[in-house]
Amino acid sequence: MVAVCAAQVSCGASLPTSSEAAAAETADAVCSLLRAWNDDLGDVVNATSQAITDDDDPSTANAVLADGFERLVDVAEDRRAQLDSLDLPASGDRQALLDELRAGADESIAILEGELDDIAELEPITVDRQGGALGGAFVTVEGALAVIEPRAGAYSPELRAAFAGDEGCRHVVQPA
Repeated sequence: MVAVCAAQVSCGASLPTSSEAAAAETADAVCSLLRAWNDDLGDVVNATSQAITDDDDPSTANAVLADGFERLVDVAEDRRAQLDSLDLPASGDRQALLDELRAGADESIAILEGELDDIAELEPITVDRQGGALGGAFVTVEGALAVIEPRAGAYSPELRAAFAGDEGCRHVVQPA
């Protein structure tokens, strides 16, 4: 009996179906890309914020913030390009998921580009105004990240279960 149990994935558990395996592979690929996107945008906005607060120079702060948002747009555009070559397994969810991800990426880029327009109209970012300006930057990045998160509830039960079961999807996929 021990030899029989050892040969199985787990005693009492069944092997995943091909649709479950495809869903798990899809969730892993999508969530890995979205986590990297999230990390990259976070790194850029954090570095931008740090540069502004370290310098405390109102004559350069607006340009530093604008440069940071230009880098954020570049990162988002690079990640958007990766979606065009994202190789997901064949499934009934594949095309709809890719379409949602691409539309979200395009919206994310538009949000970041819109902030560049707003930065151009900001008064000089004095030390007293850093909190508001940087708080606005972080809120914008959060908004740009939120629109790239796919809505798991729009997909098959297998893909919803794969998203829910993948720890790496927890903060980059909307549950409903």
